[in-house]
Amino acid sequence: MYYKHDLNYTYPERSDEHMLELKRTRELTLDENYEYMPKGVWFKIKRALVATLLNLIVFPIMHLTHGLKIYGRENLKKHKKELKNGAITISNHVFMWDYLCVLKAIRPHISYFPAWKPNFESGFQSFMRIVGGIPIPEGDYKSIKAFKKGMDEVLESGNWLHVFPEGSLWYFYPDIRPLKLAAFNYAVKYDKPLIPISMSFRPRTGFRKIFGKGPFVDLHIAEPLYADKSLPCREAAKDLRKRAYAIMQQMNGIFPGDENYNEEHDFENYKKTM
Repeated sequence: MYYKHDLNYTYPERSDEHMLELKRTRELTLDENYEYMPKGVWFKIKRALVATLLNLIVFPIMHLTHGLKIYGRENLKKHKKELKNGAITISNHVFMWDYLCVLKAIRPHISYFPAWKPNFESGFQSFMRIVGGIPIPEGDYKSIKAFKKGMDEVLESGNWLHVFPEGSLWYFYPDIRPLKLAAFNYAVKYDKPLIPISMSFRPRTGFRKIFGKGPFVDLHIAEPLYADKSLPCREAAKDLRKRAYAIMQQMNGIFPGDENYNEEHDFENYKKTM
């Protein structure tokens, strides 16, 4: 279902610019010694405990407060054999807790995901780490190299990785913004299935209006995509992005010929539709 809300949001000029404002409660130092991919036994135990809490408490709350409906889980079951050694999921980034919707959709997997550093300085750091958050360092070459090594470890060990390739959160934006290439490069490099996920909306109705003004959420899961191995790596990543982007738009009810259908990945000149 394609639905545009009538909420009073002003979206940034550049499509990957952040509109989320977070109050920082701590300073996180990211350098080459930071453990981007935690490996300890205690961390694994906490991850298992959180998985139980997600299923018992958090996921039911998401259904109640955000009217979450999930479509396409059969696409994961159908390809269970191909997905047993890990996968990369991508989605649009449309509200604060949309990653929890993704976790609900891909259960029993708990993936890892690269995230904006201020998220880890705002009071959510412990929870974000346990559910798989990997903070993205800013600027320092050695830190970025260590971060990339952590991402490599996620994929080499057969874990699932989730990426928000739009690069930033825009509240309840109905269209799919341009996608950065990193997730697709990883899919090519590690020969991983790439699963497009999109979130669209429907009007909030009934008593659940008391939980907020944002629209209800429909999450759509596509079948896994694979890189074209006949192409050079960079071209294969671009081809994979093009196919995934078209599918994400179609799952949100946006088709070629529609005025809001987009094929370009120019972050500076993307024309907002709201």
